[in-house]
Amino acid sequence: MADTQVKLTSPPNFCVEDSKKHLMNIFEDLTKDCEDKNSRNFFDSIRDYDAFNASAIQMFCTMADSDLLDEARELFKPLSGEVTLPQVAVFTIVISTYASNGNIKDAHKVYQQMIASGVTPTAYTYAALIAGFAVDFSNSDSVRYAKKYFLEMLDRGMKPHSQPYMNLMTFIAYQEPEEEGNKFLEQVQAKGLSLDHYDFPYNEVHRTEQMKVIRICNDLIFSNTIDKDVQKYVLRSCDSAWKIFVLSMNMHNALLEDGNVNEDTIQHALTDPSVLIHTLVIESYLKFGKGKGALEAYWGMLAAGFAPNSYTYTVLIKGLTADPVFLGDAKKCLLEMMEKGMRPNAGTYTAVIESFAKQGDKGSEEECKELVEVMISKGFVPNAKAMREVLKGRPKATIRRIMNIVLSKLKG
Repeated sequence: MADTQVKLTSPPNFCVEDSKKHLMNIFEDLTKDCEDKNSRNFFDSIRDYDAFNASAIQMFCTMADSDLLDEARELFKPLSGEVTLPQVAVFTIVISTYASNGNIKDAHKVYQQMIASGVTPTAYTYAALIAGFAVDFSNSDSVRYAKKYFLEMLDRGMKPHSQPYMNLMTFIAYQEPEEEGNKFLEQVQAKGLSLDHYDFPYNEVHRTEQMKVIRICNDLIFSNTIDKDVQKYVLRSCDSAWKIFVLSMNMHNALLEDGNVNEDTIQHALTDPSVLIHTLVIESYLKFGKGKGALEAYWGMLAAGFAPNSYTYTVLIKGLTADPVFLGDAKKCLLEMMEKGMRPNAGTYTAVIESFAKQGDKGSEEECKELVEVMISKGFVPNAKAMREVLKGRPKATIRRIMNIVLSKLKG
């Protein structure tokens, strides 16, 4: 496909090889002190320019598939008269690798080297950097840096994609009081960024919508059937429009990440707060170890005519697997989720399979095998690689038992 073509044909009399060597020297200098295992493994796989170019093409395709085609074109566009990748692509790939592996300190160092070298960052460079800071809760300076680089994007005339905006606003909500979030929004708007073009804006109109959530929440949690501990927890979780914004964004991002989403699903998640609050009540029961209450809240949700989305099912299923008493209910909900056309993520179906396998008896093992068979019959094949990733840290004997059950059916 032409849009994903990064490597170009060189014109006559152009010293392409020298340019390639220069880019690889930059790459090797930026990565020579890497100590993180995951990042190191990736960097070591890039032994020459052709390997680097192949990684760039793969990154371009991933960005394009993630609705970041314009950002991809900007990042990988060769400078006038050049035929190799631009220097900004080298810096950005290293920054993105460090940031995605949780090494924001190293990513930030590379960014500073990039600026010192006179290389101008692209919108995706900033997005990768902001995303890295927005998950770094270990450093109190992270929120300051995340805001700084978002504003720097605007100062450079860039129009940020919705993802760095949502990442940052979620991080601010967790790290700072509401007043600080409002101040930052004023700074953003003063620089000319209209928040209305985002799928999930946080503005006055949206605040009005969120007040509906508070009213629905009050109506629901003060019913006589809701546990007192759950009432208090839910009230604390959504006693302001700002907190509700964070809850809504978490659901929104989870739906996107799991791929159980289309335009109608997103709009429903954003405009119908009832599903959000019912899910919060279910989650609250599970937090207090009250599986029966969570199931009753789920049944009440269905009785009230509200359709759970994949996030609701994920919360419910994984929570129920914590207590063997409710394992049958977790299995039933997993199959129900699939019958409705929703694909459970690896963490969800692995939790159910693991719970059966941990029972250690022949009957539970057979029931687990039957579950895998039913899943396959519904067109859903468990991903063995993803399951192993979820099971990391479990005793080897447990992992072996679980994977033997699954693989016996996949091979069959």
